[in-house]
Amino acid sequence: MFLDSIPIDQANHWLVSWGFEGEEFEALRAYAEEVHYPARATIFSEGEQADGMYLVLEGMALVFTVDENGNEQTIGIVTEGQSFGELGVLVRQPRQATVAAGLNARLLKITPATLEKLEAEEPDLIMRLYKALAQTLAEQWVRGGPLSRQLRGAYNR
Repeated sequence: MFLDSIPIDQANHWLVSWGFEGEEFEALRAYAEEVHYPARATIFSEGEQADGMYLVLEGMALVFTVDENGNEQTIGIVTEGQSFGELGVLVRQPRQATVAAGLNARLLKITPATLEKLEAEEPDLIMRLYKALAQTLAEQWVRGGPLSRQLRGAYNR
């Protein structure tokens, strides 16, 4: 999936926006791993086991699926301050889509182990993180966006 080939007007924007700043952001950053991907690099592929969720610090990521004919369909564009990959981590299911860097991307990778450590050592921060996820997942469900289809698919297995 290449940035210049995306029908952007048809893509649904991902909606998890964290808004972490200052000390709160630095605390999260201290627990998470910073990773870098060049433009067009695959971050993870549909069907892989989820090993973390990602917060975009710089750049953007493209979320897409590939149908049985090999056609790619962009289902999300994730920009700075937003995240992706939460669903697989939360429900411990394989990835429901492929994600690639649309531009050079600098990300924070938050693994299940990171979440467990935050739960034990930073309960206020993890509570805010979980609330942001719950609100976003609920809004997606109600709106019937791409995430709601993924959620329904994950729970109907």
